[in-house]
Amino acid sequence: MKDYKTLAKTIYNRKSVRVFSEIPAEILENDVDLIKTFDIKPLIENIKVKVKVLKKNEVKNNRSQYCIAFYSEEKPLYLENIGFIGQQIELELQSRGLGTCWWGMKKPKKEFKSNEGLNCMITMTAGFPRKTETRTYPDGFKRKAVKDIFAGDMSNIQSGTIPARLIEAVRIAPSAVNLQPWIIEKIDNTYNFYIRPPKSLIEKMIKDMRHIDIGIAMAHLTIQAKAEGLEVSMTFSGKDINQGKYLAGIIVS
Repeated sequence: MKDYKTLAKTIYNRKSVRVFSEIPAEILENDVDLIKTFDIKPLIENIKVKVKVLKKNEVKNNRSQYCIAFYSEEKPLYLENIGFIGQQIELELQSRGLGTCWWGMKKPKKEFKSNEGLNCMITMTAGFPRKTETRTYPDGFKRKAVKDIFAGDMSNIQSGTIPARLIEAVRIAPSAVNLQPWIIEKIDNTYNFYIRPPKSLIEKMIKDMRHIDIGIAMAHLTIQAKAEGLEVSMTFSGKDINQGKYLAGIIVS
């Protein structure tokens, strides 16, 4: 059975790793289908995805012994789906003592840019960190305040009407350049996710990664909810709000 409690704890001490040891990580030694190994659930079932473990010499300028490449067909919300899948893998690996780092600009060498007709969307470096890489909560996380990512009545969170722990799991999710492009709104038992308009040139330059970031944030809320024994399902029927464009919702019961 999947250990959501351990994964939820990892949300609060995970840290991106950029300096790796040369010790081989046995869990990554073989080119295995990590989705099956870790029982990873996609955000959207009908998008074809392939996850492949690449060796150091198969990726340009790779600092780690391994690199996880995410390949996908391009359908609506395919980038959010990659983020949702990839963050589950990241938390699984970090909970086992490995280090990881989402690497939007690092791409496989030419012969590995596609797999079974799918193109590589993003990679994640992986391996044992050279030194212990964790952080303490909350001081170790430099993130926006809840009021800056939540659309709705803040008094509902403060009174406990809205479980603050679910919002907090989203708030501390990693994102490209730490820009946290998500907005959350809770309507009844549904947490709707929106992507806010880009506010800077760099946000326009990393538009694909911003959508992957939303999937990462959705994975955090899902894992936190399941760790607390709650049921989770997805919905894709919603409307835009002034703060951002609607992408998807998570129904928690």
